[in-house]
Amino acid sequence: MKNIFKYLWSLWEDLFAKINGIQDINGGNFALRIAVKKYRGKDMTLNDGTLLKHGERYIELHLNNKFFSKISSHNSSSVYLGITAVKELKKSLHLLKKIINENPEFFDINVFMAYSLFYRGIDKLGFEIREIRSPLVRYIFSIYEKLLLLIFHPDGIKRLKSKNFTSKNVIITRNTINNLY
Repeated sequence: MKNIFKYLWSLWEDLFAKINGIQDINGGNFALRIAVKKYRGKDMTLNDGTLLKHGERYIELHLNNKFFSKISSHNSSSVYLGITAVKELKKSLHLLKKIINENPEFFDINVFMAYSLFYRGIDKLGFEIREIRSPLVRYIFSIYEKLLLLIFHPDGIKRLKSKNFTSKNVIITRNTINNLY
């Protein structure tokens, strides 16, 4: 039954990606997918002094659920998945550094952000963790990502029952990517 949900969800994700300009990096063989967006919020100063102004372009980061689904099909241990996810995210950030520094279409982009349930410990990879300002947006993304957890995580139901998950805004800057990766 879970495989049917994964298949249906992947169809939805493909449509959602097309509509929202989400692209695989390196043919989908990495943990991250990206979409270039215009920032619509209030001006935001990040910890390293980078300023993201209303109307500026930024890259929205998305986890590649198909990629992680393949990984979890080989080993369903939560510990294995966690360790592998961190390792693959680091690889993706190395590749992202190369992409943003070699492609002129990304030269003006200094901020990379996502909404995620998986923010614990991500600061060790250089990300800032911030509350999602809008309660409605926070609620919608939390529900959406809990659904993803149910569908894609081997212990989805158990994980949801064991913790109170709320999505956060995770942000990393070009400077941090260049310094760490």
